[in-house]
Amino acid sequence: MASREICSFFALPRQVRDDIYRRVLVVVHPLYLFKDAHSPNVELFAPEKRRRWPALLFTNRQLNAEASAILYGSNHFTLVDTTSNQVNLLQAFLDGIGPGNAAHLSHLTINFPAAESQEERVVLREADLRGLKLLQEKCTGLATLETHVQGGNSKGLTVTSLAEEGSQFAREALAQVDGQFNAIPSLHKVIVRFYSGSPAPEVAELMQGYGWAILPGR
Repeated sequence: MASREICSFFALPRQVRDDIYRRVLVVVHPLYLFKDAHSPNVELFAPEKRRRWPALLFTNRQLNAEASAILYGSNHFTLVDTTSNQVNLLQAFLDGIGPGNAAHLSHLTINFPAAESQEERVVLREADLRGLKLLQEKCTGLATLETHVQGGNSKGLTVTSLAEEGSQFAREALAQVDGQFNAIPSLHKVIVRFYSGSPAPEVAELMQGYGWAILPGR
């Protein structure tokens, strides 16, 4: 009976099957990813997901491949880590889902890349550069990248911190960030949400000049 049911399901047009996958696997809120520092496993929090939500993926190999494309391509994944360790969470998540599913990802939220001064140069923080390289190499279908500005990565971006760092710091930092974003060919939309302070007017103008959307934290 189970075999006949599976065959009957795959007799449906792919468009119909994809619609079923969306109804089961796509949720309206972000899917929050986090990892305990002492655990290799990435956990997922989705407050409105259905009971036994991912069970569909374990039916058979073909269904897993088709449904995974919808799961990873149509949901919004948010990395819950505001520290420089976020790159380890991103690495573990991408390794865990595999290269095929990583390529399906279309909407991610990460921290806005932080900049710092080193020997009279403005450079992006090494951990954030590693994270951006992972996106460039593995997330080849990424269309929307949402970034959060919070206390630890707001240097040179808010009204108060720009006064301390100077406009040249902001210009150099944002130019480097834009260069990294442009290295993701599939990327069409960048959102910057400010959770810590308001963006300095000059910073907002620069970001909008790069085509980024600036929004307040939710």
